[in-house]
Amino acid sequence: MKTRLAILPLLLLGVVACPKDRKKGARDTLAVAPPLVEDTTPQDLSKVTTSLPPVAPDTFKPRKPTPQREVAEAPSYPQAPAALMAAVERAQTFSKFCYQEVGLKSDPSLRGGVAMLVTVGSSGITDARVANDRWSSGSGKQVNACLNERAKQAWKLAPGEVKAGKYYVQLAFTGS
Repeated sequence: MKTRLAILPLLLLGVVACPKDRKKGARDTLAVAPPLVEDTTPQDLSKVTTSLPPVAPDTFKPRKPTPQREVAEAPSYPQAPAALMAAVERAQTFSKFCYQEVGLKSDPSLRGGVAMLVTVGSSGITDARVANDRWSSGSGKQVNACLNERAKQAWKLAPGEVKAGKYYVQLAFTGS
């Protein structure tokens, strides 16, 4: 009961104090701003001065198109037999590595292909190198170097699986 009596004076004070906070003649409605007037008078902007810095020179340099050569097949060397192509497909991660980590890192738009000349001996692959290429930019030469370094070790053939000789293996590279 005592708490109720203690709250009563606070309520009376709130009721009595609120009307005094109001200004006489004030309305409870929002004031409406006058409409904006647009200035449509023509102006000569050529005489306006600016504090902008001078224009920087254009740094864009269009890339010169590289002449595209067709990957030519030498008539004296046959295409790779199925067993050699199977070995190439089994170890395709190394060629993808050369393309993605070497070629695309230096030129993200690199596209193209190579013709690898693979020499097969009685004990398996004895040599593999890029004989011809067709790349969209000079970064393809770095991919060629990587392929030349790693192809002979990556492509494995059992002795006698492919007849000894030289064969072409075509590899194409487009996007990641």
